[in-house]
This record gives sequence, C-alpha cells and structure tokens, in this order.
Amino acid sequence: MGVPPKALDIAVTAAKEAGRLLLFHHRKPLRIKIKDNNPRNLVTNADTEADAAIRAVILGSFPCHTILSEESSHEGREYTWHVDPLDGTTNYSRGGDYFCTSIALAKGRDIILGVIANHLSGETFTAVKGEGAFCNGKKIRPLEIAGLGEAMVCVDSGYSIGRRMHTFELAKAIAGAKAVRMKGSGALSLCEIATGRVDAYLHMGSKAWDYAAGAIIIREAGGIVTDLHGREWLLDTSESVLAAGSKQVHRQFLSAIAKLVGQE
Repeated sequence: MGVPPKALDIAVTAAKEAGRLLLFHHRKPLRIKIKDNNPRNLVTNADTEADAAIRAVILGSFPCHTILSEESSHEGREYTWHVDPLDGTTNYSRGGDYFCTSIALAKGRDIILGVIANHLSGETFTAVKGEGAFCNGKKIRPLEIAGLGEAMVCVDSGYSIGRRMHTFELAKAIAGAKAVRMKGSGALSLCEIATGRVDAYLHMGSKAWDYAAGAIIIREAGGIVTDLHGREWLLDTSESVLAAGSKQVHRQFLSAIAKLVGQE
C-alpha cells in the first residue's frame, strides 16, 4: 500500500491548521472573487489562506510530493495530495455552517488515505486503505436500509447551468426517496453516508480534490462510490459521482436513473 510514515497525522494537522484560519474568518467580511468567469463559482481570501497553510504543513514533511488543490498546484512525483481547503465556499461566504476541509493522498492512481474535517462540529473523518473509516477515532459504518424508498438522498448541482438542469432532470429518479436534500458540500455529504446520517449522494461533474478523501472514507466504511453508470469512481472520473451506503440503495438508484434516461 505504501502509506508514508506519519502521513495521516500530517494530513490531520494540515486540516486543523486550515480550520483555524477558516474559523477565524467565519462570519466576518471576506474578499470574494469569482473563478473561471463564472459568477456562481466563488473563492475567498479564507480559501487561499487555508490552501497556503495546508501546503506549508504537507510540503514541510513531504517536499517531493505533488499537491493538486482547488486553489493551487505543486509539481512533484509518485505521491499526490488532492486538497480542497474549503469545500462549501458558497455556504461559507454567506456565514453558513455546512463546510469542511478535504485532504486525500494517492500513490499513483490509488487513493491511500483521506481526511475530512468539519471544523464547526469538531468532527474529523479519517481513513487509511485497508484499515477502516473513523470519526474522531471511532469506527463508522453506513446505515443498512431496505431500499431507495427509505433513503435520505443528497444532491449537489454544481456551477454550470447545463449541469444543474441535467441534475434536476435526474433528480426525478429519486422522487420516491424518503427525503432529498441539497447541502452544498459534497465532501461532507459523503462523510454523512459513511456515518449513516445520509444514504446516497448524486453530483454531475467531479474533481479529484472534491471527492478523493470522501471516496476512500465511504469505501473503508463499507459503502460504494461510482459514476452514473456504475463504474468505480477514480481520480480521473469527471462526469459524475454517485455514492451510497448499501449495495441495495446503490443498485436501485442506478436502475431508477437508467430507466429515466431510457437506458432500460
């Protein structure tokens, strides 16, 4: 597996250092810019400061590693860190509570550890490949439910109008779910699947830094992460993310979407 010594501890330290800055700026005036000429895609000074703090911690211990972040990149080799210093920027920019920091480490294309920190709740979710998933040191598992009709499902629509419209169309497939929520932090939603608070998640479009940590946390907890067609979610998957806590819910979710788009 090849997890570098103390890599998990370093990732947790980096996430907590980011959290210190994010909590300092929370509900205070922010400098807000738009990214990629998209007024729905925001970045704040808190994002960039948290990103710099994470980079300093990681590169201080692993100077030859690569860092790929939503806010920056650093060239390296073999090991790559996938970082979102602030997942849920729009929520955060309005003083909302649903945001986190997400950090994952991959060796080649293999995700080997993940850390997601919910700074306001004080919950830190961790996973190392082959060792299970934990929240504040306590092992976590998804909730086993009968099927999609009993499921609480989270959906995120992203920043593209086209993808939003597609997401809303696909959401018809889960109209019969017990509850549907749109929370605005995919990384936290994946952690909620791993703990049994949520049962499934759908998002059209994905970046490795958004979902790498959540993917290993869910899988180590016993859940499933694929794309919309049921193929294993990988670091280079860009089309979609579909996650579920149980095979039954995942299978029914895929089937409902396939029927909706006329694939069955």
